[in-house]
Amino acid sequence: MIMWRMSGWRRDLRLRGGLTKGRVVRSCSIRGCIAVFFAVVLGVGVIPLAGRPSPASAAKSQTSAVPKITPEAGQWFMARGGLLDGPVIDAGATVKVKIAGKAGIPASGVASVAMNIAASGRTGTGQLIAYPSGVVMPDTTTIRYRQYFYSQNLVFVGVGSDGNVTLTNDSSSAVRIYVDAHGYSLSAPGAQVGATFVPVKPERIGQVDVPANGTAEAALLGKAGVPSAGVSGVLFTLSGSSDVDGKLTVFSAEESMPNDTNLDYGQNLLVQNQVIGRVDESGKIKMANTGSKPIKASLDVAGYFAKPEAAVKGSTVQPITPTRLVNDVTVPANGTYTIAPLGQGGVPASGVSGVYLNVTNYHRTGNGVLRVHPSGTTASETHAVTFQQTWTYSGALPAKLGADGKIAISNASSSPVRIWVDQFAYFKTPATGCTGAAPAADPAPRVKVAAAVPEPHNPTTVFQASAVAGGSTGVLQLAYTDGIGRLMHGSADPSALGSIQWTPIHGQEGYYGQPALGEQADGRLNVLAHNLDGDVWSRTQVTKDPAAWGDWVDVNGPMGSTVTVARHDDTLVAFAADAAGTLRALPQYAANDPYQNWIDLGVTGLSADTAPLAVPVANGLRLFFLDASGTWRTALYARGTVSDCATLSGPGHSGNASVVTYPGSRLRIFVRNPDGHIVTKAQDASGNFQATWNQVGDLVAAGSPSAVLSPGSGKTEIVVRGTDDRIHSTGETVQGSGQWRAWVDAQPDYDTSVPATDPTAFTYSATNGPTWSYLFRTVNQQTRLYWPEEETARLASKSPEFGSRALPKPPAAR
Repeated sequence: MIMWRMSGWRRDLRLRGGLTKGRVVRSCSIRGCIAVFFAVVLGVGVIPLAGRPSPASAAKSQTSAVPKITPEAGQWFMARGGLLDGPVIDAGATVKVKIAGKAGIPASGVASVAMNIAASGRTGTGQLIAYPSGVVMPDTTTIRYRQYFYSQNLVFVGVGSDGNVTLTNDSSSAVRIYVDAHGYSLSAPGAQVGATFVPVKPERIGQVDVPANGTAEAALLGKAGVPSAGVSGVLFTLSGSSDVDGKLTVFSAEESMPNDTNLDYGQNLLVQNQVIGRVDESGKIKMANTGSKPIKASLDVAGYFAKPEAAVKGSTVQPITPTRLVNDVTVPANGTYTIAPLGQGGVPASGVSGVYLNVTNYHRTGNGVLRVHPSGTTASETHAVTFQQTWTYSGALPAKLGADGKIAISNASSSPVRIWVDQFAYFKTPATGCTGAAPAADPAPRVKVAAAVPEPHNPTTVFQASAVAGGSTGVLQLAYTDGIGRLMHGSADPSALGSIQWTPIHGQEGYYGQPALGEQADGRLNVLAHNLDGDVWSRTQVTKDPAAWGDWVDVNGPMGSTVTVARHDDTLVAFAADAAGTLRALPQYAANDPYQNWIDLGVTGLSADTAPLAVPVANGLRLFFLDASGTWRTALYARGTVSDCATLSGPGHSGNASVVTYPGSRLRIFVRNPDGHIVTKAQDASGNFQATWNQVGDLVAAGSPSAVLSPGSGKTEIVVRGTDDRIHSTGETVQGSGQWRAWVDAQPDYDTSVPATDPTAFTYSATNGPTWSYLFRTVNQQTRLYWPEEETARLASKSPEFGSRALPKPPAAR
């Protein structure tokens, strides 16, 4: 019990009830809300989810599983085994390589295969051309080979309708070849769900010293843009050099060594090959070295395969007949050449995240490296294709597209080099948005938002964190930005709210709008806020107990609206509308990972004045957003895409929505309509929203509503700022009825405080059980707290009376 004196009154804050394990009731407000585990007493139902929901500005742990993706053509399946074992192909000859039914690949329905080709000329140098059986041989290159040395190249090749790939020796020398399969895709959805591919900007994972005639392990996850979980395999360029001959074989650390080889080295040549590194449960691979000396191997990531349960769905693999994009172009010393693969050779003009390329080069003098990277980015210190004096090299890799849909090839040497570029496949982005179309994977650069000024009276974000080890209840977390750009963070014991401690956490930056608070899977707090420069910035605690903050990170997102955050399985996802009105998501790709990049969700025309609202439901996150005409719309977010779009209202609305969740993930939304009344509509058992809005009483509101599902009564309670500068309250007369009490003043008679912000209603649990409260700030940034004095399920029509107090002020600005 907490006791204090105000205006001659003695007030007790009594925290009632008991927390019953396994029962959850959820609520969510677009500008501030909180959900908490609790038992609903006296006959109220139970929401069958094992975690708290994610309001627009605060996200708490949720453990309900979002369904995995479904089978789809072009998904990837791992397989490894021999296809050809050392035959000699005569000059100009052609062979058919049987794919279907070999090396663990199905006997029919195969669309593409990852073929690793090792080739050595018998009497000279030359090239091999691989292409789907049944088509005319294209004027392309698959692998360049030399005499008495095995060159290797991993390519994605389409499979003909007869289950074969054609391989032609387009040379005057006979060649011995070995061909191994490293994975495949299907032309139609299979019985099982496969992986999807995510191309990334090439970065170095690291270098590994592999001992002579020994093995070494390498950890691939959580580095260079690869998530720390949800990954079945990593595509990387393996390169190395040695004065002795040897072979490197890459395989999963939990499997035995296969009989094939990924890279032949020797003769002091710097050689490379693309590798699909299948990781074990710990995210590691093994490399075996057959050479008589140690070798330092470099690993440069180019993409990864996302598991079906990964937080963000990747692209499907779509093979094409190999097509030449660049024919004998000279890239100057330290220069860059840009290629545009979209709309060419069977690659669509949009909906593409990357392409699979083979780059061939010829260099007369000196040695060097070609680096392939998204257009508009700076090349990293990686190897894509090496070249050496008077030799012709080729190297294949997946190439992520830049914001303009193009790819850059940089010549990291002091001499010019000639190049030929062919494409073999493209990576199709998943359909998303309210039209079912697939947006560009990384669309045109977003408009930089003009520098903003602080907003002094945005609502406060509130949620209850999980308890620390040995604790019974979690700490209440609060955050807001003030009129000079400070971001204030408060922590309070829920059983002693007067003990709140405010800390400015903005550092040297300035912020505006309502910040977003989320709790990661490991319990550490994350805050996202709109910097005055227009970008969204993120800051995460390095430790939960004791609480200590890490550095601010600019996530490079010039957004128009403020940012909100929600929980999606065990990852956080932020949402905002950019300056052009496009709905975007900023996901963690694995639990506790840093945010990476904003995703275009394919929904346009949004208002930048209102942040989207995200509410956890059984099959993802239900989003609510206001478009530029003032129309409320909704869509379902799951694993990086949105679907199931609907229009909820006519035009003319403004402000923010509030949503409560009933058992069975049924939602009820509250908004302020164009004439100022609060209106609501609910989902039925099928998930469909009512056709018409129902008005909640006759109050004309000045702000946006904030609603919760009361843990004491099981009824929905609403608070809103009126035109009389007072907070007003109503609630259901009967649980789930949608029938409402008359609006009443929710501030005690003795309380003359004038709200400068909309109220934030929130539920929480203290040592004596669950309850709910609301708060707002005054024009002087004073936080006022209000709680129902008496509230049980027996009160069918009577409105609760509220106690109130001022919370301690934050420290003065310096």
